[in-house]
Amino acid sequence: MCIFSKVLCVIIAQLLFPQTLKTLAIEFRHEYSEGGSIEAVKGTVYYLAPTKVILKVTSPINQWMVLKGKEMTIYYPDENMGFYIVSQSPISLPFFEAFIGAIKEDYGLTDIGYTLSNHEIRGDTLFTYWSPPKKLSKVLRKLTLVHISNKLTYTELKGTDGTIISKSFYSDHIRYGAIYFPLKITTIRYIKTDSIIEKVVYSNPQFNISLPQEITNFKIPLDAEVKEIKW
Repeated sequence: MCIFSKVLCVIIAQLLFPQTLKTLAIEFRHEYSEGGSIEAVKGTVYYLAPTKVILKVTSPINQWMVLKGKEMTIYYPDENMGFYIVSQSPISLPFFEAFIGAIKEDYGLTDIGYTLSNHEIRGDTLFTYWSPPKKLSKVLRKLTLVHISNKLTYTELKGTDGTIISKSFYSDHIRYGAIYFPLKITTIRYIKTDSIIEKVVYSNPQFNISLPQEITNFKIPLDAEVKEIKW
């Protein structure tokens, strides 16, 4: 029991931290590469605990996205056009979840049905192995998380045949409180004939600042053309 508690100290130590992070503003560059083509998006992400995320894209287009629970609002100022989307399940930004997940117990894996199946300690490195939820067990076998000195540095997802489906590298960590946030995340996803590379670089993080009302209370203008969509 003592050894198991030590193994989980990285996860358990994070339980108190989510109560202290109330707001976050951070700039980002998100690069997506597939089949020789590269797409890059730049902007700022604003986070209001516990679930509200506001994305302000400045390049290559002007765009606002507001996500809260099962609702998402998208607005294009230049066209004065927007979308209001309601989903049957919570909506998130995967590339931001990889960053903000540091504040969640076990990166939120138990929340989505994963269970801890095994662990290893090698010096200052902690390996944890997670089994997927039953609904994904036909295609996924195992998710591995690697922490070095309390920093998440690598994740690897394998299919049922043992091949690697995706792997992510986390680096350039910044510490806030008891948590290390990765400012650079590179993910490689393997498909049949090629691979997809996703890179996210964060900069100028500002924790627990007072966010402007134009951010926290953002709404699509009343004169905009808005379409409602249900997922």
